[in-house]
Amino acid sequence: MTRYIVFVATLLSLHMIARRGLSQTVLLVWIPIFLAFPFNFFVNIPGLPDPNLMQAAILPILVVLLRDKLPLMQFGRMEILLTIYVVFRVFVDFLSRGYSDAQNYAFYMLSSLIGPYLIGRYVIDRRQMDIAIARMFVLMFVIFFPMFVYELKFWVSPIYKWFSVFFPGAGSGLSVRYGVARTAGTFEHPILACVMIVVVYRLHRWLTWMGAWDKPERGWLGWLDRITRWMRIPLAAKISILLIMMAIMTISRGPWIGGFVGAAMTAVGNFKNRKKWLVIFALALVVGSGVGKMALDSYITPKEGQVISGEAQTMLYRKEMIDRYKEFMYEKMWTGWGLTTRPKIRGMESIDNAFFLMALQHGILAPAIFLIIFIYAIISQVKFGLLAPPDKPPIGFTFAGIYLAAFISFATVYMGSQTEPMLFLLLGWGESIKNRPDTGITTRPEAELKKSGANPPFRRILY
Repeated sequence: MTRYIVFVATLLSLHMIARRGLSQTVLLVWIPIFLAFPFNFFVNIPGLPDPNLMQAAILPILVVLLRDKLPLMQFGRMEILLTIYVVFRVFVDFLSRGYSDAQNYAFYMLSSLIGPYLIGRYVIDRRQMDIAIARMFVLMFVIFFPMFVYELKFWVSPIYKWFSVFFPGAGSGLSVRYGVARTAGTFEHPILACVMIVVVYRLHRWLTWMGAWDKPERGWLGWLDRITRWMRIPLAAKISILLIMMAIMTISRGPWIGGFVGAAMTAVGNFKNRKKWLVIFALALVVGSGVGKMALDSYITPKEGQVISGEAQTMLYRKEMIDRYKEFMYEKMWTGWGLTTRPKIRGMESIDNAFFLMALQHGILAPAIFLIIFIYAIISQVKFGLLAPPDKPPIGFTFAGIYLAAFISFATVYMGSQTEPMLFLLLGWGESIKNRPDTGITTRPEAELKKSGANPPFRRILY
């Protein structure tokens, strides 16, 4: 019965909607609950879907969102792709597992993927909200920093230690490398935690370029800035150091590589001649991918009498895992085996590749559609970023960098916990930015705006 505490999240959402409205509910209730509580904190309700805290919090938000924003909703290319993706995966899951399981999966897809997408698309609808939402994500991870340090020392996240009494059997798992615990926080796995950190770091860098951290801070963040004055660096640099340290504590190579590639993509937008550097980046990515593939093959192929390292064995496992599971994938190439009913090879239960796992579960068309979604998202954000004035940091390149970093990371881990809803939130957020009447790209000289008496679209930032 203690698991029914998840519906406290629903009550908090309802209370905040009544008092402060939809935007503030997303900002002050949904995002903190989404990040702070693991997805295996859920309640099992016989005959009904089993919501976790994030899903319990989002349900009132979606009801009000559909009530208020339905006349404004558009059905464009991204919405078509997402509809195909969701309908296809639920349908083939129904073929494999039956109605009851497919019903639960449909609830997950609607509440954890489409729900965050709609929030990004229609709640984060102006630059004021862009900054406020990005700040909240960064602030939450600054709060998580001491929790990561605690987990590094005691091998358990404080969230699990404090709240697992309400959710018996919900464990955080433990991954050890080099004799130390790899921190995972509330994100189930260190690699997933690092993916989230990389996403938040990119949002933080965009905020830094926008000058969001230049003003004196109030509250606990201001206190943190004051007690670290001895560092003699700006607050933005301190936050960067914390996030980088958190990424290091996860000891996750895949997201590190993805993070560097995403950073390079984002950096293209800060050059004056963006098209030139975009071509250079694309060529470097192609050449680097080829060289990296050859280096990896050499690294995981031992010479005669050579014993390969533990790191190489981890990479070799992924290669052998795909080779051994291929025959199962070919056996049900178009419909897959079902979300939870896929075959498992003893000793290779973990499928450390989100796209291959998707093909095993729901056929090769599922990752193909997913790939099309993200190719479209990256290309459209790059095209949007190219339109920004040369002296402005284009958020389009930040989003393209995030999508690319996540795409690379998921070749090394399953796509689970908060990462999948986060990606769909970012997809909706990116579509919102592209389709606003005022995209933030100024086409009229400032003097002309003053002469016409036009007011700037945003006067202050919500904290």
